[in-house]
Amino acid sequence: MLIDPQWKLQLEQLADMFIKLKPVEIRTLERYAFPKKGGVYAFTTIDQDECVYVGKSGDLRDRVFDVHLNGKGKSSLRDALLGLKKTRKHTPVTTMDELNEYIADNYLLRFYVIEEITLRGCLEDYLNSLLKPIYSVSLSMK
Repeated sequence: MLIDPQWKLQLEQLADMFIKLKPVEIRTLERYAFPKKGGVYAFTTIDQDECVYVGKSGDLRDRVFDVHLNGKGKSSLRDALLGLKKTRKHTPVTTMDELNEYIADNYLLRFYVIEEITLRGCLEDYLNSLLKPIYSVSLSMK
């Protein structure tokens, strides 16, 4: 399948910009300062050597802050870290309390608001194929 060159260039530019974003320490995040808009996000190791998870959401505050960071809903990142999902890497986490501390101590977060749903989905898949996060499963990676 051929991809429109302008569309491909836009994805490449967005991905490059996203990767260059300064990551945020998870402990410094405040729920109400987090955008309640659609976007793409990625968790990386503290040393930024490895991307562990890439995702998208129509509501970054609810998905990232409430679900992934605080366990208020279904999170494939949390399931992977707890060993409830087959992954390429094992973590020493066994309880929810340990999990919250583990995420805050070991990961940084990048996020970018993208309201347009098709572009958001394409960028998530492109980042997954580019960064190969150990706990994400993108449609393009199957």
